[in-house]
Amino acid sequence: MKTARKLLLSLGAVLLLLPLGAGCETNEPVIWSLPHNKRHGLTILEGFHRLHMSIDRIIFDMEEYPVEADY
Repeated sequence: MKTARKLLLSLGAVLLLLPLGAGCETNEPVIWSLPHNKRHGLTILEGFHRLHMSIDRIIFDMEEYPVEADY
């Protein structure tokens, strides 16, 4: 059971980090470049934000910027 859990955690970590190298168009290896990796990280976070906003809009019928109630 512990082996299966470790395997699933490892697979999850790989799948989470996989987009960091996907679609990169640089000619030289820049795996240690902080600005390069930061740009990849921010792109992934932006994708998660768009996913969150889509779920809110489709499932919960919420606006992106709701109007505050006037009490």
